[in-house]
Amino acid sequence: MVSSNSGDSGKANSSPLARRLEDIVNAYYRGNRPPYSKIAEEIRESTGRHFSATYLWELATGRKRNVTRDHLRTLAEYFGVTPDYFTDEEVSERVRRQMEFAVALANNKVRTLAFRADGLSEAGLDALLALVNAMSDDAESRGRPHRADQ
Repeated sequence: MVSSNSGDSGKANSSPLARRLEDIVNAYYRGNRPPYSKIAEEIRESTGRHFSATYLWELATGRKRNVTRDHLRTLAEYFGVTPDYFTDEEVSERVRRQMEFAVALANNKVRTLAFRADGLSEAGLDALLALVNAMSDDAESRGRPHRADQ
């Protein structure tokens, strides 16, 4: 059991799952995390599956470490990652680096695209890049500014 004097456990004392969940929540909400009740509500609305705010808080603070596969899949679906993000150090590190880049771009759709592109073959990545370049060139030729936040 994790103990903490402050009520929320710090990264050093929390479980790997809690740290990964904290990282992805901060990246997803760009450091402006809403209350767990709001996040749980958004998860329910987005995935159609029940997720209680209390359970989410317990996972995020390291008070609960035993997460079901269904809950992992639900979290992964909502945040646009694979369930392995929460359980595999190598996957979580790769996603963490991607999140840092995506957060810097400050666009939810761009972050989702980056998460979904992970794992594509080189040919798939090349095709996606060509498509994005073509769409960007098309938008610019029609006089619309190329902006990452649209």
